[in-house]
Amino acid sequence: MDRRDFLKKSVAGMTLAAGVKSAEAQDVYAGVIIPGEKYSDGRAGDVSNAVEDHLKVEGYVKEPSHRIPVVLSADVVVVGGGPGGVAAAISAAREGASVCLIEKTSYLGGLWTGGLVLPVLATHARDKSGNYSRAIGGICKELCDELLKDGWAVNEVSPRVDPEATKYLLDKVVQEAGIRVIYNATAAGVTMSGNRVESVLLDCNTGRLAVKCKMAVDASGDGCLFNWTGDPFESRRYHISTSYLMGGCKGKKMGGGVTPNEDMKFATIGTRAPEDGLDVFRVSDLLQRHRIDLWDRIEKLRQQPETKDVYLMEVAPTPGIRVTRVLESLHNITMEESMEWTEFDDVVGMSGACDPFDYKGRRITKKDRPIWQIPYRSLLPRQTANILVCGRCFGYDQALTWDAREISTCMVTGQAAGTAAALSVAQRCAPRELDVKRLQNRLLAAKVRLNF
Repeated sequence: MDRRDFLKKSVAGMTLAAGVKSAEAQDVYAGVIIPGEKYSDGRAGDVSNAVEDHLKVEGYVKEPSHRIPVVLSADVVVVGGGPGGVAAAISAAREGASVCLIEKTSYLGGLWTGGLVLPVLATHARDKSGNYSRAIGGICKELCDELLKDGWAVNEVSPRVDPEATKYLLDKVVQEAGIRVIYNATAAGVTMSGNRVESVLLDCNTGRLAVKCKMAVDASGDGCLFNWTGDPFESRRYHISTSYLMGGCKGKKMGGGVTPNEDMKFATIGTRAPEDGLDVFRVSDLLQRHRIDLWDRIEKLRQQPETKDVYLMEVAPTPGIRVTRVLESLHNITMEESMEWTEFDDVVGMSGACDPFDYKGRRITKKDRPIWQIPYRSLLPRQTANILVCGRCFGYDQALTWDAREISTCMVTGQAAGTAAALSVAQRCAPRELDVKRLQNRLLAAKVRLNF
């Protein structure tokens, strides 16, 4: 049973017990595309930050020009410390590059840890022999194996992790790799020379700072880097959710997703309609309403004799925004390519299946869905010479959203992007000029699966 299944059971069970209804915080399970809804605004990316596309603008002010101190230089700067960014930073460091990892929160893991999206899905799918086999290797498997070994995760196919143990492991691994992590720093822009990023600008309590780089990896989840560089993208919409942990669940007959701690379960609520994750006012309203709704739900649950000891342990501090900006890369992967065993000469990883869906009039289950390849071109923007993109904002078509944005796929694209960034620094070339065979050999040496 994966996250979708037990979230569906979880919220159904809680609705019976709590009897709570809310137009803003409905019982949903993550990643389902609702037929008939429009999930993209259909616009190509703008060369500005396109605030007007998402918010009503009342006017403008002009920021005074000022000098920004350069506090660090690194071969590779990774923006975003979620699963993709961590994999990118680790792989770049292991290739010998100096690496700076910028994270806006105070922990690593993004939605995996702070968003309480605990299961690692899309790790398996059907191979050409018809077997349900592992698509994901490399850093993703390495981290999951470590969590499973120490009892910090359960279920080998779709590991469901302890979020605090995962934060600990990620900190430990990036520290051992010699990566400079900057927490509580929001990437706020770039400086450029021609079509190259020279530095990434940060906002933090110290003030505005600059970190110089030779290569940059956009693992922000929201395409912040390629938005600032003016590379084309599509702004997409999807439902927004909030996950939460319940304590006191041991021995209780109630819904909720299984975790490594038998006293703890997790579940998710959210909107059924597609939402604009770049509308800060709407997202803020949803987060507030979700927290209030969850508290009321648990209090009603506690009024039932069989669940009187259950309590709200944690509401995810990171909102469940699934998709916002998606890169118009050198090649955006299509659903047809993923379903028809398309082989790419520049393959840098594979992905699996996480949810049933309809394709050409046929219901495709997880065990029917083919393993699919990810080409290097899908990580490369069309204009900027020295950035790579990984995680949920790399180049893929809308129909692929549920697989492409999963934690495992984020780590696969992150490992490829980080490895390519480090090799490009070493060869003093742009990522699109990199010898792809050399990149593939390094990925194979790191136990990344590349072939069907």
